[in-house]
Amino acid sequence: MDYDVIVAGGGPVGCSAARDIAGQGYRVLVLEEHKKIGEPVQCSGLVSERTFEISRVSDQVILNTLKGAVVYAPNKNVLDLQGDKVYALVVDRGAFDRDLAGQAAAAGAKIYHGKKLISFDCLTDRLIVNTTSGEEKGCAFTCKLLIGADGYNSAVARHLNLPAAQEKVSLFAAEVSLPGFGGQIAHIFLDRLLAPGWFGWLMPVKKNLARVGIGCSPLMNSDWRESPRSLFEKMAAKHPIFKGLEVLKTTGGIVPIDYLERTYDTRVLLAGDAASQVKPISGGGLFLGLKGASFCAATAVKALRENDFSRSFLKAYQNAWDEDFGLEIKCGLKHREIFLDMDNREIEFLIGFLNKPYWRNTILKYGDLDYHSWLAAKLSLAQPWANRFLGSGLKILLRGLKHTVENS
Repeated sequence: MDYDVIVAGGGPVGCSAARDIAGQGYRVLVLEEHKKIGEPVQCSGLVSERTFEISRVSDQVILNTLKGAVVYAPNKNVLDLQGDKVYALVVDRGAFDRDLAGQAAAAGAKIYHGKKLISFDCLTDRLIVNTTSGEEKGCAFTCKLLIGADGYNSAVARHLNLPAAQEKVSLFAAEVSLPGFGGQIAHIFLDRLLAPGWFGWLMPVKKNLARVGIGCSPLMNSDWRESPRSLFEKMAAKHPIFKGLEVLKTTGGIVPIDYLERTYDTRVLLAGDAASQVKPISGGGLFLGLKGASFCAATAVKALRENDFSRSFLKAYQNAWDEDFGLEIKCGLKHREIFLDMDNREIEFLIGFLNKPYWRNTILKYGDLDYHSWLAAKLSLAQPWANRFLGSGLKILLRGLKHTVENS
């Protein structure tokens, strides 16, 4: 019952880290609270080709490829961004997770299903990890290093009083039957009344089958009482594209939005949603989470080799992921602040302004599912808005442009 590393959480991030550590010959245990990895599904299953490559998952899990999107403003404006190249892959997310679990097991990691970490204690030279198994009696394991890949509400982080994400977006999502719907174009819905602080989406899986969802942020209105499911129903009722929709199965989730200054402690590392390694603009967590898992595993292997699990030694993990994609998260947070400050009138104007050949081509050329900052840089530095954007923010820019248009 003694291991070099215990990973709390058998999702793709935890299993990816476990695979890389076990592959170096160390004893690794993965604790997965659910009876079956990949269930329940709490993700839209939209990933970039880059993400798919670093996951090493079989291409048999790919269900569709997307070549663009249509963005709907709150009222009448629509931004059509249909391109020629593949921008994203739609995957069977349950199968995706199970493939990564298989990779971890093949590398030598032990995976226990139905066991959830509830606490841990420090011994002289290791940790003792306490688990629960539902109605069954829990058990304890020991390890030299613990990795918390146990989601936005991480028990590992809570036990150490490490900071949690300041913003947590609530989601409702579903797989639906939608007669006549298909193709390779995603549909995005922006509306402060339907998706306060977030957006709605409709994504083709195959003909007549789609995934839909919506989110809302508590930052938009601290007194907000409407559930994401209710908002979803309003969105479906508003837009004709949802006509004939039949819900087949539903899910939900929470997206943590923040930059965490510390994702490590003595004998402990956090990765994935537990470390808020999530893109603030889209809420996607697989790309940054898998990259975080790679840095986490590399630091863990070094700590095991040096037999040094001190806070100062493990800080190298924070430095590594921060240098690689910390700026991307911070940039996304800044642009998210601007987005949160926009009302429906300004969103409507923005979509209308961008719906011109030059801007559509710019978005299609520089838009990237993983690196939102690439497109943001092009848009924010483009004339005639550069000085206004850099000096006062996008909201002031939009007001200035609207005033110019109305008075020209």
